[in-house]
Amino acid sequence: MKTLMDAVRSALETSGAARVLCAVSGGCDSMALLHALCRLRNERPFELMASHVQHGLRGEDSLEDERFVRRMCQQLGVRLLVENAELSGTMDDPGMETRARDCRRAIFSRQMQMHHMDALLTAHHRDDQTETVLLHLLRGAGMEGLCGMQPMVPFSCGMMLRPFLTLPREALTDAMRAEGLDWREDQSNQQAVTPRNALRLQILPELEQLFAQCGAHIAQTAQAIQADEAYLHQQADELYQDAVYTVPPLFLMDRKKLMQAPCALSVRALRRWWREGLAAGGFSPDERTLSHQDTAQLYRLLDQPSGSINLPCGLMAAAGQHHLHLLRQSGEPLADAQPREVLLQPGEQVYHLMHATVTQRSSDGAVPNANDTAVLTPHILARRPVLRAPRPGDRIHPLGAPGSKPLRRFLTDRHIDPALRPALTVLACGSDVLWIPQVCTAEALRITHAPDGCVRLDGAMTFWPHRS
Repeated sequence: MKTLMDAVRSALETSGAARVLCAVSGGCDSMALLHALCRLRNERPFELMASHVQHGLRGEDSLEDERFVRRMCQQLGVRLLVENAELSGTMDDPGMETRARDCRRAIFSRQMQMHHMDALLTAHHRDDQTETVLLHLLRGAGMEGLCGMQPMVPFSCGMMLRPFLTLPREALTDAMRAEGLDWREDQSNQQAVTPRNALRLQILPELEQLFAQCGAHIAQTAQAIQADEAYLHQQADELYQDAVYTVPPLFLMDRKKLMQAPCALSVRALRRWWREGLAAGGFSPDERTLSHQDTAQLYRLLDQPSGSINLPCGLMAAAGQHHLHLLRQSGEPLADAQPREVLLQPGEQVYHLMHATVTQRSSDGAVPNANDTAVLTPHILARRPVLRAPRPGDRIHPLGAPGSKPLRRFLTDRHIDPALRPALTVLACGSDVLWIPQVCTAEALRITHAPDGCVRLDGAMTFWPHRS
């Protein structure tokens, strides 16, 4: 048990977790983790709770697992949370393993948030890692998938820790037997009804006969790949921070910056963009990643002038003129914006709106010749113009145009990405749009000289691409 305690102690010290939720099925692995945590409570103060998910897929055996876990937690003085996954069917049903896992994770996430826990601890070990890497390899995963499981990852309101990831299953079993500790055997684990079970029961034993210690070597390879992947992720994170804009309702990436970067970094930045989009859309972040096919489609979208693709978990990527936009598949933004409306005030002012900064000062008499500047005469100021977001029914008469048109039609003619339009800042009097910083000035602002009492506005939108 000392080796197990050392592994758990190291995980807790590295993470700094003080409120810990332990996932306990009743099997050997999770019971070994629970006993190690209980003994560590004598060394350092931390709050410990256990969680058992009742899947109900194995009839009376499932109920006996629950009774066993309840009994052991009572003996150990550990508060236990039990929740029913409410799954129907059996472990033989296609996809049941994935459904059960996703359901467990959702329950663990909800429990962590409800009880303000810092970390979820699971008993995944080196043999689990070997199986995971092989499954990912057989499904065509890239380097990220071949890294397998990570010892510490963000999860729910905290993190998920896997302290046993470098220890073989045998080490856990030997420790429990040496201490005379009980556990429950899940008989479905001895049936090749899932791909993981088939690997463990049929494929890996054959491989071990051909290549001794191949399971350990596969896990070691995953560990080596993790080091390489960590470096690539560091470089990709720098690209991501440079290319992303994530102020609601915008969640977009600069296409040019991604296309100029090495493919290895761009695809990692795009995958992170999707993961963080899940969180922005209200999904609990976990270790889900895009498939190889989804990633390839997303990368190809960078080089397309228009179009969109659906992504897992109800998200959609759409190509715009300068950006890639991440939206819900309904076309709605990931998160709602709270646009401000600002009435121009006398004197010099700086207005910080959601996506724009507009500076108001007295006119210097010069007539602007660029859309990032507008000069307002006393007549226009008397109409009490406001800075705000576009609204349905807005119209604009562009400078030099023969007449006015709906703002929506004007933005379409100018090829302004639909996803960008709610984030624009406009200067308007009622439904008449007078100025869109960096986009257009209205005919109503045409002047040949700036008389006394004029006000100059200089504006820039933070997400707007440079235009010559």
